[in-house]
This record gives sequence, C-alpha cells and structure tokens, in this order.
Amino acid sequence: MTRPGERAGLGLTLVEFLFAISVTAIVMLGVAGMFPSALRSVVVGGQQTKASALATQMAEAIRNDYFDFLISRYNGFDTRNLTMNCGALAPPSTAFDSEYSKKKWTCDLLGTASQESGQGLPGAYGTIAVTCRNADGSLNSTSPCPTDLLRVVVTVRWDRTGERSAGYTTYVSRKE
Repeated sequence: MTRPGERAGLGLTLVEFLFAISVTAIVMLGVAGMFPSALRSVVVGGQQTKASALATQMAEAIRNDYFDFLISRYNGFDTRNLTMNCGALAPPSTAFDSEYSKKKWTCDLLGTASQESGQGLPGAYGTIAVTCRNADGSLNSTSPCPTDLLRVVVTVRWDRTGERSAGYTTYVSRKE
C-alpha cells in the first residue's frame, strides 16, 4: 500500500525524463564540438608527416651524390622554378642522376599537392640549400668546398591557412 505523496510505480515522471534528455543532449553537444578540432589536428599532422618524408627523401638522395658536385648541383634549387610534365618523366640516365632526382622530387611534391582526394599539401614546393661548413663553424657556398663537410638543408613548404614548413638538415662528409 502506498502512502500519500509516494509514487506507486518505479518509472520516471515526464519532468524527470525531459530533464535527463536535456542533460544528455548538452553533454553530447559538448562532445560533438570536439570533432572538428580533432579532424583539423589529424589533417595538419598528416600534412606535417608527408612534408617531413618528402624532405627526408630528397636529403637522402643528395647524400648519395658525389660530394664535390653537391653545391653546384643542388644549392639554391627551388621546385617553383622547374616546369614539369610528370607523366613523361624519363628514367635516370646514370646510376645517380641529380637532374632526375630533382625532377622526381618536384613531381612528388606536385602529386602530394593534389587536392582531389582531400589529402596532400596544398601549394607545396621545396627548396634546397647546400653550404660548405668551414673549420671555424661558419658557412659559405664555395664550390668545390675547401673542407670535408657540407651542410644540406631541405625544406618543404605548403599553404594551410598560412604558410607551414618542414625541414631536414643533415651534414655530408667527403668519403675516402
């Protein structure tokens, strides 16, 4: 038997039900608000990873070239100054062809920059700086290098609500 003021059933009243739904909706809206921010973080992180991989790829190609020609072949290279038909890229003419490496890297940047899939690096381009590391630690672009150490800086830049960049710096020593 129920006393006055007590509920006979164990269910919820309409007011309790509406309050519970309201609290749940507010919490869910807060959680849903995090998704755009998380998606932006994933996209930016993916672009940073792609740019780093492309910079590393070119730096490794440079490290494998002949030491005495690195400054003359690569210093000041900018992919924006190279007009490419990437579909007609001929294979390398020698075991190591620096022109092929630069063209392939340019095509890789152009391919990565394609936005058809919603991925890639919008407006991507790359630059290379090769300088001679002097005994006192200073840098110069003398070719051939009077010392046995070169500094190679490969940078990939792209535009995502302001310019972003990823770089790779390495040192190359003369091989005996």
